[in-house]
Parts: sequence; structure tokens; C-alpha cells
Amino acid sequence: MTTVTSVSQSADLGQYLDRRGFTPNPGNPTWLDNETGQQTVRVLHEPGETTLLYCLAPRSVCLWEAVFSPGTPDTVIIAAIEAALRPPRPTSARRGRPRASGAPATEGGDPR
Repeated sequence: MTTVTSVSQSADLGQYLDRRGFTPNPGNPTWLDNETGQQTVRVLHEPGETTLLYCLAPRSVCLWEAVFSPGTPDTVIIAAIEAALRPPRPTSARRGRPRASGAPATEGGDPR
């Protein structure tokens, strides 16, 4: 049986962030950014500490944030980051279902 430690979990998250193109902030090495073009996904991660995930609009306006307690599995944090990196769905993709009126269709006028 293999035991996963927080040290190996942090290494997994660090490797994932590196592969996904996150870059360290020069002022604080625990802040890692990934520009998607429409937003910045920022991860504040220090092994053994609370991990923060921010989604920022182009002018650094915080759209949302997620807070992960120490010991949260990397797979959970990585899944949240993956969701943040996905481009938003266009609103035109949502189509409503046609409403059934219950009235029979008639030609040329008022069904009454």
C-alpha cells in the first residue's frame, strides 16, 4: 500500500502548474499566473498552507475565488484549475425548448 504525503501532493500540483504554463510572479514566488486571453487564473500555493485559486478579469477584477484547506488532494485543486481554464460557453449555445400552447394550429388568424 502506498501512502501519499502532502510533500508528494505539492510536487504533483507544482508539476501540473508548470506543464500548464503557469508562471511565477516575480514579487512573490508562490503566485502563479496563466493568461487565457479573457482572464487570468492565479494560484497562490505554498505547500502545507491554504491554496487559493482566483479568476481575474483583464483589469485584475476578481471574478471568483476558491479556497482549499491544507491537505486538500491535488486532484481536487487540479480539477478546479482545469474548470477555470476552460473557455466560457457562448450564451447562444443555450436554446430554450419550444413551448406547447395546447391550442391547435390554425391558418390565417386567431384560433378562437
